[in-house]
Amino acid sequence: MHPVKALARTVLPMLLATLAVCAHADIVRWLYDVDIPVASQAERQRAARTGLGQLLVRVTGLAELPPNPEIRTALREAENYYGRFEFWTERVADDDAASEAGADAAETMFLRIHYEPATVLGLLRRAGLPVWSVDRPSVLVWIAIETDGARQIVSSGSTADLAAALQQQARRRGIELSAPSMDLTDLGVAPGAVWGRFWNPVEAASKRYRRDVIVLGRVAERADGSWVADWELRSMDDAKLLGRSEPGTVRAETATEAVVASVDFVADTLAERFAVGGRLDAIAVTIRGASTIAAYASVLDYLQSREYIERLDVKTVARDALTLKLHSRSSTAQLEELLSMGGSLSVVRGTGALGQPLEFEWRGDG
Repeated sequence: MHPVKALARTVLPMLLATLAVCAHADIVRWLYDVDIPVASQAERQRAARTGLGQLLVRVTGLAELPPNPEIRTALREAENYYGRFEFWTERVADDDAASEAGADAAETMFLRIHYEPATVLGLLRRAGLPVWSVDRPSVLVWIAIETDGARQIVSSGSTADLAAALQQQARRRGIELSAPSMDLTDLGVAPGAVWGRFWNPVEAASKRYRRDVIVLGRVAERADGSWVADWELRSMDDAKLLGRSEPGTVRAETATEAVVASVDFVADTLAERFAVGGRLDAIAVTIRGASTIAAYASVLDYLQSREYIERLDVKTVARDALTLKLHSRSSTAQLEELLSMGGSLSVVRGTGALGQPLEFEWRGDG
């Protein structure tokens, strides 16, 4: 039986039909929208295949899709995975030199395709590939560039081309990412602080950006003209180390390639933590703080909208406690962290309480 119907039979059935259910979370709202440059509207089928491939990289968290018969078939039949599309044109300079010289920009046509989440998720589950939810940490990247012995921080101002490369690759990987503006407030953070990974001044300057994850990166030009780079990620709330690369891990031919590699490192690190792809299991969860029919239904609606939950069963309903079985391919610890994202649920009893179900307090609507 559908869990909302089960709940309605248990509590105030006449009111259920009139509910306005809404749950809020921080999500990447554009995750299932892919923009592809096209020469004409006749290229829609080709663009749909390209776009689906890009989308699957975003949703799985994998930098490259593995050989898979389900994926190969889907790419041949990409029209089955989207519901709407639109064409538009923009004036884009052919290259930076032309732009700086004031040359006329070329008019480029784009196709934006919105792929259907439920259909895409069904494909990934059939293919046995991981799923990374639209609930994703937002990221602020501080990168110090060293060339000819001088250092500067990548920003939307003095290093706009590098900042644009960051944004482009972040969109490809499905991450909400930004660089500091380096205005008067940010000038209190010296390039040496980023280079030396002195977190205190960086954290103080980062608070106003309200991001979940802070990245410190170092990109340096070598004597032969190549570039090397390394990074470190920490959570903004508690400065917990999330990932660190070894010095010189990345070697690139240009600064842009090195900076783009930083996005891949961030995406790979976060996807390893949050993408779900294990064995389907049923995890017991108790949710408190939802004492009305509207709140109960909001809880269920919220949980059913999480991509990492494939099914839920309502076990018991009390005045202020909802006991559920959540069917997910996550571990219990991973599910705890995923449900804690977005602010709608806060942990009351986590995985540290051995033998006890996860317990949350509902902070959402209702």
